[in-house]
Amino acid sequence: MDKENGLMKKGRLKKGLFIVFEGVDGSGKSTQVELLAKKLSRKGLDVLTLREPTQGKWGEKIRELSKCKDSITPEKELELFIKDRKENLRLNIKPALGSGKIVILDRYFYSTLAYQGARGIPLEKIRRLHQRFALRPDIVFILDVPVSLGLRRIKDRPVIYRLFEDREYLKKVREIFLQLDDPECVVLDGRRPAREISQEVWSILKKRFPVLSQA
Repeated sequence: MDKENGLMKKGRLKKGLFIVFEGVDGSGKSTQVELLAKKLSRKGLDVLTLREPTQGKWGEKIRELSKCKDSITPEKELELFIKDRKENLRLNIKPALGSGKIVILDRYFYSTLAYQGARGIPLEKIRRLHQRFALRPDIVFILDVPVSLGLRRIKDRPVIYRLFEDREYLKKVREIFLQLDDPECVVLDGRRPAREISQEVWSILKKRFPVLSQA
């Protein structure tokens, strides 16, 4: 182990790093997850990329029920997201972090705050339920774009969640994202070119976690 820069052999850190990307659909999250994972991998670091909802049984149930508007109550939806998240933490996130990997997650409980909060569930309730089990990420990048831009970017994608077609609902979602004042959250302008955003992400990460620039 290299005590000076905090790296273990095979590109793993003494302490894993948990990075999350958030934002409304069309904000560019998935692109930034991919760009950052490639950059870290090129530096020889061990990276695991994940997304929520997962491909597990609860994640599949969420996608199935969300195809039709009003097919699931906000409360039942929240219950399914929590089950899916607990499973993801137990099976994937915690083991990876424990072994020193860098975990990059596309959506986490901040999305639940925004999307289920916009459906009327009190944010305090959502936070309280997650405080019982959820790990806090080391940093959360919230990519902010106007709803109209996000919808234009995803107009050719298959619709997997009917509420994505509701502009007023998505405006509420965006407002909640922008109101989050958690210390780990960093809001970035998602309207810019992907490479420019990626450069800013990397600059912020190097300042907060110097071990990354030493890899």
